[in-house]
Amino acid sequence: MNAARIQRRRLVLGSCGAAVLGAPLHALAQPAWPSRPIRLIVSFSTGSGNDTIARELAVAMTQSLGQSVVVENRGGGGGVIGTEAVAKAPPDGYTIGLGTSSQLVMNVGLYRSLPFDVEKDLHAIGLVSRTPLVLVASADMPGTLKELIALAKAKPGVVSYGSGGPGSISHVVGEAFAKAAGVQLLHVPYKGNGAALVDLSGGHVKLLFDGLISTAPLAKQGKLKMLAISGDRRSPMAPALPTFAEQGLRDYEAYTWNELMAPAGTPPEVLARLNAALNQALALPAVQARLAQGASDPLGPTTPAQAEAYGRAERARWVPFIRSLRIDNP
Repeated sequence: MNAARIQRRRLVLGSCGAAVLGAPLHALAQPAWPSRPIRLIVSFSTGSGNDTIARELAVAMTQSLGQSVVVENRGGGGGVIGTEAVAKAPPDGYTIGLGTSSQLVMNVGLYRSLPFDVEKDLHAIGLVSRTPLVLVASADMPGTLKELIALAKAKPGVVSYGSGGPGSISHVVGEAFAKAAGVQLLHVPYKGNGAALVDLSGGHVKLLFDGLISTAPLAKQGKLKMLAISGDRRSPMAPALPTFAEQGLRDYEAYTWNELMAPAGTPPEVLARLNAALNQALALPAVQARLAQGASDPLGPTTPAQAEAYGRAERARWVPFIRSLRIDNP
């Protein structure tokens, strides 16, 4: 090899070496994602409906991602504590959360300030499910929605409805129903929907918005009446129960929903992997059966962008209304 060729080879090797030395370390030894377990934070207690859904998803996503997805319950603060833990986690995909309408919509309208910004500090991975709510009445009340509305109009502010407390979903959708139906109802707050349901069964309060799982057994026992269910179709769990739309309230909705979420700044390729794993999980019969047991409908498959748009639309719809109720929260 002559001297000129040797010199050219040295220059080429030197350039390669300089490029390697100048490259970021993460670009040289980037491990395949995921390379360790993933935390899935649930902002509610073990055994709750959202916890049950999260655990079913965790099993399915573990198989898809090849790393353990471990559920961690971080309850308290009406979901604020768990949401903050996700929002302030490193945006590397190893901490994600199950976000609900309570956390991502209701709390935005209820609290004057939150330790995070839902739209700036969090990013949707994909939608999971939506659960309709049922308007139920005590056994001594009219048996149809039309008759109930007529009674409430004849007695403004007399017909009472219970809720899980000021600012709870059952409170907000109850006020939304009163507005949609053009009636005045008497709000009676309880410490949770369970206590309200007990009083409803005894006739001490007249109306309540709750889920099918808790109300259907009591309806079969004749302790309460189911008047209407939200959504665009009847539920297989109560096929005889008409929707609000079927009974004239076409624009009224009452439901809860959830999604998987990650800290803002999570790399798009990681969001895409998580999204694919979620959508694969939602297609599994075991996951669909678990959702059906909770009277929930899958909302997937969706992309992260579609899930983000859904959340923004829900906040645009509900937050101004919640704030108009002037519920006193810190």
